[in-house]
Amino acid sequence: MLAGDIVVRERGRRRGLFAAMSPGALLDIPAGGGAQTAALLKLGYKVFSVDLFPPRDRAPGASWILADANQPIPLGGSVFDYVLSREGIEHLENQMGFLRECARVLKPGGTIVLTTPSLMHLSARFSLFLTGQRNLRRGLVNEIQTLRVAHGSRIYHGHAFPLDYFRARYMLRLAGFAKIEVFTDRFSPTAIAAAPLVPLLYAAMKFSAAQAARRSRKRGETPPRDDVTREIIGHVLSPALLFGKRMIIVAEKAAA
Repeated sequence: MLAGDIVVRERGRRRGLFAAMSPGALLDIPAGGGAQTAALLKLGYKVFSVDLFPPRDRAPGASWILADANQPIPLGGSVFDYVLSREGIEHLENQMGFLRECARVLKPGGTIVLTTPSLMHLSARFSLFLTGQRNLRRGLVNEIQTLRVAHGSRIYHGHAFPLDYFRARYMLRLAGFAKIEVFTDRFSPTAIAAAPLVPLLYAAMKFSAAQAARRSRKRGETPPRDDVTREIIGHVLSPALLFGKRMIIVAEKAAA
């Protein structure tokens, strides 16, 4: 398993996502210091990297441009087989626009891999209940600590815009993505200790979905399809989201 690949855990085993895929043209955005770019080049991918700042160590063979991921990506449409966005979307003001741009540059049938700190694991939910923040030790989001760098109109935020599964799935679907899967790479021991709460969560989610469907029918609106509700509940109550510290989403751009 190559260091720098996106590693996921399934049934007690670890595997590299990109090592298992067929290499192709890949957009790494935001690319950060370039560690993933270098790893993906070694795996045989043709990598184009985009970030607000220059790389610390630019990998030989990588194409790199400086750009703001909150703005339109300065690249043509339907040119990439893959988009990797690792630990970036929680920093972005324009998340919906960003995902639409990712869909635009992907070829039909192309794959996006999106990773972000999870708001869905059980200990994060407890912290949210107490403070409204994902992590008790991270303090409170504010304009002094959370704002990292500002260069004119280009701003790099810290974790100012954390993303939960529901909004991530909603935006991905509206942007034209399908076949959504969720994974994680590491588990929270505190979340695992709270596992006895899972039956209560299941009952609450089923009740909420049933009540919303009943209200929609009463108003003459279209309720969610059963397959949509099953997918959402299945993802939210999966080990990856109940216990995982990082949410890793893999989705496919729907064919035109």
